[in-house]
Amino acid sequence: MRYRFKTINLDEVWQKEQGWNEEKKSGRQFDDRKELAFWEKLAPDYSQQFNLYRDVPGLKEKISSIIGKGSYLLDLGCGSGNFALPFSKQCREILALDFSPAMLEVLSREMKKQDIRNIRTVCSKWEDFSQPCETDFVLAVNSLYRVCYMREALKKIVLYGRKGFIIVRTLLKPLLYRIYDDLNLDYHRNNDYMLMPLMLWDMGIHADVEFMKYDRTKLYPTLASGEEEMKSDLGELTYMNFNNQLEEKFLHHCEKTEEGYLYRSERIVQVISFVKEG
Repeated sequence: MRYRFKTINLDEVWQKEQGWNEEKKSGRQFDDRKELAFWEKLAPDYSQQFNLYRDVPGLKEKISSIIGKGSYLLDLGCGSGNFALPFSKQCREILALDFSPAMLEVLSREMKKQDIRNIRTVCSKWEDFSQPCETDFVLAVNSLYRVCYMREALKKIVLYGRKGFIIVRTLLKPLLYRIYDDLNLDYHRNNDYMLMPLMLWDMGIHADVEFMKYDRTKLYPTLASGEEEMKSDLGELTYMNFNNQLEEKFLHHCEKTEEGYLYRSERIVQVISFVKEG
């Protein structure tokens, strides 16, 4: 007996999963003004608070081994330069692309401070970018979350990356997910990390997928601040039904300090990479 597999439209699945089919779309994912305001506020301290280059053991070495020395790199969604700045030392030239002028301004100031002259910045969405440029590899670190037509975005990455590409994604789970898992509670999680490799494989791009782990800590000044986050993650009703168990688990997993409650969460990063033959 021969089995026939059902054809799945991955573009439709992506758009449904990411909320693009909803009648009322709200939030910065769908609103450019809110997105720009968000990054303008975060830009001055972003690299200190969020830096996968610094925080994920083995990630910089992994990327470095793929792009090699003397390459032309397109850093898609470069932000304030967490990867562009250090990799400028081994790349011939980097085109740093980002939608936020505020983030690019922080990058430009740091380039001037470090006297880095082989990074060129461009303010644009990836969907709108069409400049011809000499690019060996495309690097995209947590930068494709606002894309509606993901297949087209991936095709563009494949096209621009003459030698290949690296896509890095942090699996989007709540910081307190371990507590919710212990109690078998449902919470929102993003399945983009599953769909992107499937789309590439469906396109005939046999990309490699690897997962890396790192720890992220957060200090909750009071128990109430942790409770508010749980309500936001789970919803008011679920929290009310399990508040005693949630508080017990929270206190069990936290380290009590003079400043409050320190919580360590294991985060997972996905690295999707592809090097073209020849």
